[in-house]
Amino acid sequence: MRLTERIPDEKILRFEIIRKKKKKPDYYQHLANALDYKQIKELTYLSIHHKNLEAIMGLLKSNVYAATSALDCDEGVKFFSEKAKNSEVSMAEVYFFIRRPISEKYKQVFRRLARQSILKTSLKITSKGIRGNFKKTTPLYKIGAPEFDIDETIQHNPLNIYKNILTYKDIFGIQRKKQKRKIVLILDTSGSMYGKLLLNAALTTSVLAYNMEKENYGIVLFNSTAMVLKKIDEKKSVITIIDEILDSEAVGFTNINIGLERGLKELNKVKEKTKHKFGILITDGNYNRGKNPIDIAKNFPKLHVIGIPADNDPERGIDTCREIARVGQGKFFAVNDYKEIPRALIELLSQV
Repeated sequence: MRLTERIPDEKILRFEIIRKKKKKPDYYQHLANALDYKQIKELTYLSIHHKNLEAIMGLLKSNVYAATSALDCDEGVKFFSEKAKNSEVSMAEVYFFIRRPISEKYKQVFRRLARQSILKTSLKITSKGIRGNFKKTTPLYKIGAPEFDIDETIQHNPLNIYKNILTYKDIFGIQRKKQKRKIVLILDTSGSMYGKLLLNAALTTSVLAYNMEKENYGIVLFNSTAMVLKKIDEKKSVITIIDEILDSEAVGFTNINIGLERGLKELNKVKEKTKHKFGILITDGNYNRGKNPIDIAKNFPKLHVIGIPADNDPERGIDTCREIARVGQGKFFAVNDYKEIPRALIELLSQV
């Protein structure tokens, strides 16, 4: 071959797969874009043999049907079962690629691996450390209690303090109790490549479930229409919730108004008056169906918003998110990437 001749992409890709130098999936995808079905299938087999996960992800992006046909076997399942022990969210990403073309025989295995990775990641994020608390001042301080209220103690015992005869019976302690919250999570799942928003929905709802295992929460998914995934007064395991999300579709337009309508309906099932009742909306704010969501946002007792940057006109979307939070008298969090959403939710739950 002459020096002026260009090395075929297939040969470059084969070399890169074997040497396994750290490359992003997009690099492999770019090299594979000009290849045919048979070539991509063979290169996926090669990637399995050399345990190159990034190459497999890139090949899936280039031709999901060709790459999936190579994964649809015992070797493919074995490879991902081993990877699942060390890798986390990538297993769920793989499932969203292959869940349609993969055979039913192996689909159940890949779904289980995806679910396990989501549960593992969400538990790692939360560590079950966030809870809603309120403090209550109580007379008769108990030895060993971590806090006492100095203002209440002074107010009720000025004479004893003056005489320097204050006892434990005079001290007002602070007793902290868990305050049960009532939350409806409203998630945008409108059309997104490779199920990124569905992956976010699965991970975010799992984080919420761990944080609110003894509290009341509902989950609403919306695109062109809205679906109540979990009613606020319903008992539903996190495994069932994740499985239902893993098998749902990220399609359609964005109708924020209808999502808020269903969310408010769930929230209104809680009749007691409490400041710990609120909605959390997660969206890019760029609605292209339905009414302006600002009007219905005013009807929430409180509505917090986590804004995701949109692919098109992100500034307009974030402005809408910020305005929804303002009229809903809630907090606003902006994230740079959908992967930041679960941690933003943790931060929000720690403040409300």
